[in-house]
Amino acid sequence: MKTALYFLIYILFILIIGFLIPYQEFDPYARKLIFFLGLVGIWRYTWFSLNIARSLIYKKIRFKKIREMEQNSNDDIDPEHIFILITTFRIGTSVSAEVYRAAIKEAIECGYDVTLIASIVEMSEERLVRKIFLELNPPKRVKLIISKIAGTGKRDGLSVGFRVIANSPVNLFRSVVAVVDGDSILSTGTLRKSARLFGLNEKLGALTTDEDARLDGKDFVTNIYRRWYRLRFAQRNVNMSSLALSNRVLTLTGRMSMIRANIVADREFVDTVQNDFIEHWRLGRFRFLTGDDKSSWYYVIKNGWDMLYVPDVMVYTIEEIPHKNYFIGSLMLMQRWFGNQYRTNKRALDVPKEVLGSYAWYALWDQRFTMWTSPYGLFIAFFGAIHWGAYVFGAYLWWVLLSRLLMTFAYRTSREDILPSWPFFLYYNQIVGSFVKIYIWNHLYKQSWTRQKTKLSAGDRFSAWYQIFSSNSMLLAQFLFFLIIVNFLVQNINFDDLWAYFDWI
Repeated sequence: MKTALYFLIYILFILIIGFLIPYQEFDPYARKLIFFLGLVGIWRYTWFSLNIARSLIYKKIRFKKIREMEQNSNDDIDPEHIFILITTFRIGTSVSAEVYRAAIKEAIECGYDVTLIASIVEMSEERLVRKIFLELNPPKRVKLIISKIAGTGKRDGLSVGFRVIANSPVNLFRSVVAVVDGDSILSTGTLRKSARLFGLNEKLGALTTDEDARLDGKDFVTNIYRRWYRLRFAQRNVNMSSLALSNRVLTLTGRMSMIRANIVADREFVDTVQNDFIEHWRLGRFRFLTGDDKSSWYYVIKNGWDMLYVPDVMVYTIEEIPHKNYFIGSLMLMQRWFGNQYRTNKRALDVPKEVLGSYAWYALWDQRFTMWTSPYGLFIAFFGAIHWGAYVFGAYLWWVLLSRLLMTFAYRTSREDILPSWPFFLYYNQIVGSFVKIYIWNHLYKQSWTRQKTKLSAGDRFSAWYQIFSSNSMLLAQFLFFLIIVNFLVQNINFDDLWAYFDWI
């Protein structure tokens, strides 16, 4: 009832702004410019609507048939063996206990032969895992392997676990590996409902599931993060479902993905995850510090394997607030997410289009377009208001409020409990997220974890200086060009002004 009231107030506010805008006073050229902006908007909202429609088709028709096939199949599609690889480092004891308890219970209840590989760093973690394993008293078909590693990062921990799997005496093609983060809790039925899908399709190389976040605490800042994460996972559900209609996804999330075991056992796959790097035309070669899930995805997709999204299986991630200031914390998270996205984007588009698939190919290109489209509308409105009057910005504000409200209602196809704060978070993500994307696109070498303070070394002093100078120069040049185009469009400057400036120089 309270949520409905907030939405009603929001709608009334939109109506009031709409009535206050003096549309009859709009400059004729301003009307033409708004029409041109509308064409850009049609492109963006068509892409949004297409993803919503495709996600519904996938969940209501395509995946429903897949699930019915799985449920009607006998044990011929069962996996021979399931490996659960969990990596934990600097995660609270209570969280680790909950994660391992859920994983071991799943191993017991799925009914298959399961090997749980715990990739850990500290002795206290080993004692905790062994204690929980003994307490739950699993049958003999469930085994535990402790993989002790140095605290050199998640990639090293994964690679050690992958090599353990590669040496296992099982049919790896008919076995699967669930790669689980140390802060991810498997819901009941996760293993069985996911693993059997590999038996339906021999071309299926990997899958990932739906996710939702869990944040402990009831303070104001935590509630802001909680609502923000709720929207993020609603968007993820739509995008994953849309792409899965083409047998592709754009990431195999590290929180919980399942991969066919013979892929994981491949030496090239292990090396890709452990020592991944990128060759950049300006920055040269540098290692991937974060984004191991993107490395896994890249290897799977470039080798032409099908991928699947499982919308009826939920994995809960226990999120930590990276900073008490929401703005700073969200920037930290966006820098990590978008950095991983764009470092992979540059090489993913080198994969032949017929291997990627047309929809995934365009989605990768769209990642490059979208960083400029949201700021484009904002800057047109801002500089247009300077030239013609504040009513131009008022019209822009009205459209932002209306369009984000409609988008929020569209996300009911993903999460029924939509929130009145989502329109504001949508706009925040689009504008602030775009600036982060533009920044990180020009600073791809910048990498860091939010939980761990590890950062990639820049090398010698000259290399560090060159990275900073060249990246900031590219960023400045792109942004100046963007501002010039915007001011040309709103008639704040013309070619005579530009030539006069060059003459002055």
